[in-house]
Amino acid sequence: MIRLRRSLFITFFSSNSAMAMQFGVTLVLSRLLTPAEVGIFSITAVFIGISHTFRDFGVTSYLQQEKDLTHQKIRSAIGLLITTSWIIAAFIYFASDYVAAYFGQPGIGAVMRVMSISFTLLPFASLFYALLSREHQAGKQAIVNLLSTIAYAITCIALASLGFSYMALAWANVANIAVSILTYIPLRPNGISLMPSFRGWRNPIKFGGGSIIGSLFEDIYISIPDLVLGKLNGPHSAGLYSRANGLVGIFLQIAGPTVTYNALPYIARNYHALAPLGAMLAKSTSYLTGLAWPAYILIAVFAEEIIGLLYGKSWIEAAPLVVFICSASAARIGYILCQPALTAIGKPYLFAISTSIGIIARLILIYMMGAKDILTLALALCIADLLTTPVAALLMARYLGYSIRMSAAAHIPSVKVSVFCFMIAFMLKILLPSEWPEILVLPLIGISMGSTWLIGILYFKHPLVDEIPSLLKRIFPQRLALRISQFIKTGKANA
Repeated sequence: MIRLRRSLFITFFSSNSAMAMQFGVTLVLSRLLTPAEVGIFSITAVFIGISHTFRDFGVTSYLQQEKDLTHQKIRSAIGLLITTSWIIAAFIYFASDYVAAYFGQPGIGAVMRVMSISFTLLPFASLFYALLSREHQAGKQAIVNLLSTIAYAITCIALASLGFSYMALAWANVANIAVSILTYIPLRPNGISLMPSFRGWRNPIKFGGGSIIGSLFEDIYISIPDLVLGKLNGPHSAGLYSRANGLVGIFLQIAGPTVTYNALPYIARNYHALAPLGAMLAKSTSYLTGLAWPAYILIAVFAEEIIGLLYGKSWIEAAPLVVFICSASAARIGYILCQPALTAIGKPYLFAISTSIGIIARLILIYMMGAKDILTLALALCIADLLTTPVAALLMARYLGYSIRMSAAAHIPSVKVSVFCFMIAFMLKILLPSEWPEILVLPLIGISMGSTWLIGILYFKHPLVDEIPSLLKRIFPQRLALRISQFIKTGKANA
């Protein structure tokens, strides 16, 4: 448990340092690139994301959850990764012109050809990532994230400034992966051979066959907005939706790497040790919703102010979309561990049930509502997500011992805190003068909402309160941390 907490702590701060740099890049690019240029890359990213599913073939997850991981199994895994990745790289390269012609955007083809280079490099990065995460080697992973993100930022901003347009994003991704591999080499676990083996594929293929279905459906599920908007409305609308979705996704960019890096191997170890998973998932749900829901409320209520300050007035059309995306994300966040948990117990294919129903619901709602404009599409997707979220809850109840009653109980503390936060946010929205500049309003809102959230978790005794002592010990000397913790819990400090 101590090792896991340390890994969580390191992953949180390293991933957020990387996220802060990437966010800074986004702010700069918002002034250098138009929504249409961003939209071209977003549409291309859909096909790259789906291709990643076939490239990885579930091997990364297999390496993290395999109980008895031998050197031969590792060699077999790298052999399978190289084979699938290079085949997909060739497919992306030769299919680029056909995809570009379908959307009527030659730039899509150019981005795909550059991104195919990444697929020739990814097998080695994936192998090292899986082995380090399996052992919770977050410190080494932090070094890789830092250096690769710096390479991404420098490449992206430099090329965009020189007029490379959306191609700057493509080449920045190649630079990111190349630097990752160079950094991984001296940090890789001892005794790991990079010599691939082309035998012994049975176990990773058996596992990957189930994993690939769930991952593929998840990629399609996520890709629907970009595919529909890119075809019906063009790259401008796709770029606006991408920016709105990126703004809402800030929370997952902050907390997501911490959760996903540690969740699968940790749950797998508890499952192999026959430990019950329900209580662990309930605690995680309370933590995630307790942090995410107030953040979504803040973003939804003040979307126009945030977008205006961060991205500029040319992106203000994205503000109305944020409310719908926040609502759908809030419903799904409590069950974000469904996929890694099912993968950890060796049943990755089960998650395909949830995502396939979600895909069908999204397509039906888009068709029924005639969602040809961006706002109607966002509403249709929101309704579909709200209607299909219970599927993940039922899967977790059936296979993970996380009952509906446990799930409801885990959500209730966060509901109380979120209602309190919404009331304060709504009051601030009404009371703050509209003529005040965003650069003055947003810091005031941030301080007010941060204080509101802290008061809420303390007053309603949210489970997050239990983590305050651990956090304080990492910030303050031990004796001072104990006094502060005692004061927070009882209102009195020990002498």
